[in-house]
Amino acid sequence: MGKDTIADIITSIRNADMNRKGTVRIGSTNITESIVKILLQEGFIENVRKHRENNQYF
Repeated sequence: MGKDTIADIITSIRNADMNRKGTVRIGSTNITESIVKILLQEGFIENVRKHRENNQYF
């Protein structure tokens, strides 16, 4: 069974909002970057920053 990337992103953002967290870390892939870009354009999220740690992007 595959991983549901869209549900994971939305769940992470929803959980962070419910717990009053200002930051959500999501692994960076082409799909996640496209989804986050749409969420940013539609106003569901305020800011996006790509972070590199140990040769992995978040």
